[in-house]
Amino acid sequence: MVTIWFFTRAMLKGLLNRVNQLDATIAEAIQSVLGAGIGDSEPVNPVQLMLMELFKQHMQPKAPNLDLLKDESGKFV
Repeated sequence: MVTIWFFTRAMLKGLLNRVNQLDATIAEAIQSVLGAGIGDSEPVNPVQLMLMELFKQHMQPKAPNLDLLKDESGKFV
């Protein structure tokens, strides 16, 4: 029973050390990316801009034509 306890404790210490090492590595990577900056991006392509405007116009919800939804007596179908 004592052997299992020592083995478990050693495994948890090793895991904790690995997690702390990974945390430090990730923090260092984030600092280097933020320090270097993202850089210049490409200018907007006019054709892409025109296509996006067309997509936005077609994506807007339109009100339904209520006259088409009514029958001859004026009731909705």
